[in-house]
Amino acid sequence: MGQSRLLAIVLALSGLLAGCSSSGTTGIFELGSSITVLAELSSKADPIEQARVQALLQDQIKEFKRINPQLHIRFRALPSERLEQEVIYRTQRGLGPDLMLLASNRDLISLQQKAYISPVVLSAQEQSNFRSSYLEHLRYRGQQLAAPLLVYPALACFNRKKLPQSPQTLGAIIRLGQQEHSFGINSNFEGLDLVMSGFGLTPFPHKSNRSYYPKRLLKALQWYREANLQPYISFVDNDEELRQGLVAGRFEWIPCSSGWLPSFQRVLGADLGIAVLPAGPEGPAKPMLRMPLWVFGAQSNPNQRKFAKQFMLFTVNTVNQRAMALKLGTVLPVNPTIALPLKAYPTLAVMHASTKNSGTTTLEQKHFLLQYSKKIERLLDLVITGVQSPNAIAPKFQQLFNAMAPMDQ
Repeated sequence: MGQSRLLAIVLALSGLLAGCSSSGTTGIFELGSSITVLAELSSKADPIEQARVQALLQDQIKEFKRINPQLHIRFRALPSERLEQEVIYRTQRGLGPDLMLLASNRDLISLQQKAYISPVVLSAQEQSNFRSSYLEHLRYRGQQLAAPLLVYPALACFNRKKLPQSPQTLGAIIRLGQQEHSFGINSNFEGLDLVMSGFGLTPFPHKSNRSYYPKRLLKALQWYREANLQPYISFVDNDEELRQGLVAGRFEWIPCSSGWLPSFQRVLGADLGIAVLPAGPEGPAKPMLRMPLWVFGAQSNPNQRKFAKQFMLFTVNTVNQRAMALKLGTVLPVNPTIALPLKAYPTLAVMHASTKNSGTTTLEQKHFLLQYSKKIERLLDLVITGVQSPNAIAPKFQQLFNAMAPMDQ
């Protein structure tokens, strides 16, 4: 074969491959025109709600691809216990995900330290799609580690057929329990804020509040102990048991997430009541905000990061945020420019009222809380079960909180 003919064949093949690469229709994509998006399926979440959110995300992916026809998005939803395995597998092969939607209880600092995620840079205009306080609490050492998608407020859910109104105070829960109304209450770490905040307690008290902390902590633990002495008040350590308890009629009232409402509505219908959580002696309950979080992979090239960021911003623009809130009816937008028709949607109105008193933790604080969560649960269980008295456990709680708060506030 002559050199001229060989050169012609090489040039022809090069042109053919270049054409396939740029078309995006043959499976050979232009560098960075394909991104991988993973979504976490939390075992603590309502499966019906998860399916609804996934369907909405799939719709948004289709619409985003219509606007960006050159882009290919690989979307996969994975249970929590398999998600990190998948990330490790991909990262070891240099194929880490470009974007992930994680549950709000993830330790993002740990994920960054393992080089699974990396910060995202948001301009002032891009930041305007979020409430500033939401973004502020998702920064670590000046870097934006995550951006929220939606807000799931904490609520009180009850069977109106058996309990006409939700108790307005923690004290009323005990009184109603004495009247043989059944209650299910979290005893796990993630439900601690629902009760403790009503006693004016947070794991990271400001200096001005620390002198009052021991007395308030003791009163909170005494409430847990007294509540568990009531035969009709039960403490459970997992969300699934709470959900099933209300659905099956074992409980008339439970603290709940707005994301659990679809399952309750399917069974209870018009008998389902919702309300803000009961206040404590020191003021209203201030549950921590639960928000699914967008985080960015650490192995994306600049083009993949660009498309991942554009898609994330697409999900939080005014049109999509309003549509998700109204279609789902279980979430509130993170975009501050949206005014929802609360008078026409009473469920959203209660959810909105709940967020007025909601608290937030910084990523550093969440990092410490997750490290100490099992110890906190063990101490609380000793009080609830009567193994040790509130007076004996309160100082141990205080020591834990002191250990978790190395920074003065």
